[in-house]
Amino acid sequence: MLRFVVIICGILLGLLATAILIASNHSHVLAGLRHLITDPWGIVTLIDLGIGLLFVAVWLWLVEPVRWRAVVWIIALFLLGNVVTLAYLLCRTCQVRHWSELFLPSRPGDRR
Repeated sequence: MLRFVVIICGILLGLLATAILIASNHSHVLAGLRHLITDPWGIVTLIDLGIGLLFVAVWLWLVEPVRWRAVVWIIALFLLGNVVTLAYLLCRTCQVRHWSELFLPSRPGDRR
């Protein structure tokens, strides 16, 4: 089952990275952001993204046993978005043995 997560995250990461590269060749990210904030649905999309990133940041803080690594991942998450979410899931999948360990925090005695 964990292999399935790696495959799905890898595919999604590849799709997202490809979309980012294509969009970057079309226009600068700030130009796209300026265009996005002029539309009410663009604002809703940004709020949705922000809420999702905040949720992932809290989850990451809870499951990452090494605090300084959690901070680095969270900073990267807010700078780069869901590319980091997928990268973290890939890294975490390689570190766990069971499905439940992927999404649940470590037990207090398991802290590194």
